[in-house]
Amino acid sequence: MTMVELDTPLIMLGQLDWLNWLAMFWFMIILEIPRYTLSGLAVLLSSLKRRSSPTTAERQALDRLTISVVIAGHNEADAIEKCLRSLREQTRKIDEIIFIDDGSTDGMREMINRYCQSGQIDIALSNQVRSGKSASCNFGFTLAKGDIIVNLDADCSYDCDAIEKLIEPFTDPLVGATTGALGVRNYGYSAVTSYQAIEYITAIAMGKRALDMLDLVVCASGAFGAFRREAINQVGLLAPGPGEDFDLTLRLRRSGWKVRFAGDSWCFTDTPATFKAIIRQRRRWDRDTTRTRMRKFRDALHPGRRRFSLLETFEQVEWLVMNLLVTLVFPIYVAYLFLLFGNEAIYILLSVAVAYFILDIAGFSMALAICRRYDSKMIVRIFPYLLTYGLYNGVFMRCVRLYAYFEEWVHRASTRDSYSPSRVSRQAHYIR
Repeated sequence: MTMVELDTPLIMLGQLDWLNWLAMFWFMIILEIPRYTLSGLAVLLSSLKRRSSPTTAERQALDRLTISVVIAGHNEADAIEKCLRSLREQTRKIDEIIFIDDGSTDGMREMINRYCQSGQIDIALSNQVRSGKSASCNFGFTLAKGDIIVNLDADCSYDCDAIEKLIEPFTDPLVGATTGALGVRNYGYSAVTSYQAIEYITAIAMGKRALDMLDLVVCASGAFGAFRREAINQVGLLAPGPGEDFDLTLRLRRSGWKVRFAGDSWCFTDTPATFKAIIRQRRRWDRDTTRTRMRKFRDALHPGRRRFSLLETFEQVEWLVMNLLVTLVFPIYVAYLFLLFGNEAIYILLSVAVAYFILDIAGFSMALAICRRYDSKMIVRIFPYLLTYGLYNGVFMRCVRLYAYFEEWVHRASTRDSYSPSRVSRQAHYIR
């Protein structure tokens, strides 16, 4: 392509009036730019109103709380040592650690029994038959004696002050659950893990700060969440099947409990390293979200329900517009461009990609400035992937999400999810 060929579309774009700009870029103008702008403003305001450290009285109240850690895993023997080592290094005393082996076949049962005998685990139990994460965690929850129950994944590691920071919001007696920031531990393994590192920084570390300011945190992650025992006793344990953490969080919110994001509490995990693996994971996540929102909690939009909440309805509408609608409209937008502008649509889409890049750079820079957690080595390693992150997040992941929506709406694919045993998935489908 010659410089003359490149100049032609640039000159054409520069000569457009606002109506033609709207005709070409309505998707970005109406849906994407407001989403980036509003979330950025919310994060900026939340950073200006950063919560101060607990007072002496609040610190004494936190110290009186007893902490139980419940970890459930299936075939994760290789990850146990790293997880327990990070728990031993915590600045906050952990009163008991309960480890549940969910029918593993890799020697995990024997390993947790050895750790129990050496005193590193307080209670080690095993399911003879795999029962799914919900059942295993519920087993641990019923045994836990702590005022606060921290639910962790076996394949994660944690900053030394992670538990201390995670429980700080419980100084508010109305807080029923908290969740911390998630980081990507294997960010340098492949392009896929680098993309996810960017995504976790902007969507979780920064995005949840914005949601926390608006009191719209709707998922206390099963990998890194803490729950007040009183709240769990009120709303019940985890529901069977996948998406159990999201389901429990929504039940807590509906019962009047607050859910807070502890942005300075960090957990690190290894993310899927191939496109095949990330597609499988995200299809499962989006199917579960669709099932939980649009089936079990669809009455959030109904003003006549017994405990109608305008905030919960707003949160549901926000998801419908910013996730569902944007995902459905994007392929229509692309088809519209080619139908109306022919081959010139390629230049329009390239302009959209440039806009995504600028927005992503701004969001990534803001996230790094606010989080202050990642070192320069990590930033240098993943920064080049910002060039194509817009394609990953704006095109590739939307295609995956669109397919997941189709799977769930048409085929109810979550009932056949291998994440849980088939009998558990069928039970979850029956309940929902």
